[in-house]
Amino acid sequence: MMEPRILFQDRTLAVLSKPAGLMVEPDKAGHPCLQQWVEEQVGFPVWPVHRLDRPTSGLVLFSLKKSMVHPLMLQFENRTVTKKYSVLTSFPMDALVHDGTWVHFGVKRPELFRLDVFDEEVPLSQRLELNVEVFPKDSLRATVELKTGRYHQIRAQFAHRLIPILGDVFYGGESWNQEGIALHAGELRFQHPVSKEAMQFSVPSPF
Repeated sequence: MMEPRILFQDRTLAVLSKPAGLMVEPDKAGHPCLQQWVEEQVGFPVWPVHRLDRPTSGLVLFSLKKSMVHPLMLQFENRTVTKKYSVLTSFPMDALVHDGTWVHFGVKRPELFRLDVFDEEVPLSQRLELNVEVFPKDSLRATVELKTGRYHQIRAQFAHRLIPILGDVFYGGESWNQEGIALHAGELRFQHPVSKEAMQFSVPSPF
């Protein structure tokens, strides 16, 4: 597994590049996690503002002050944050999808560690929305802008459209020879909670 990297750090926050296969937060089993790694680097407690699935690589934002956690989280809740992902699918998308907005409804199944996706609203469901732009010369690749940040959202919506993400065998994707799955959080934009400066970060996709 590759090492995490700190891309930016000041007194308020830090932006990191997480490798696939590393959890963001501690779990009951005591597996290594990104939060623990950051705290070892800076020497004090930190708080993740959002999450990435363990098999997903890419950008993660941490607050270095407890008082700044809520203001940063509010930006995600109010959808003023831009999050873009690179996706590589197991099957071509050209015959199945078109560029544009995908809207579905999802029901989280914590006992099964999955998200069930439906075309119409069902009891206990939450709205799922993302924008998809398929690469014109490679219908296995797409850029996804997340509009609602739900558990396993991108993975489950792609699987629902019969184009599961490469490596994501849990949702029906084909296995591959790399760590994790072919889903990478490559772009993050938000407002600094203190300076109000527009912050923008990107990290190239590993696939």
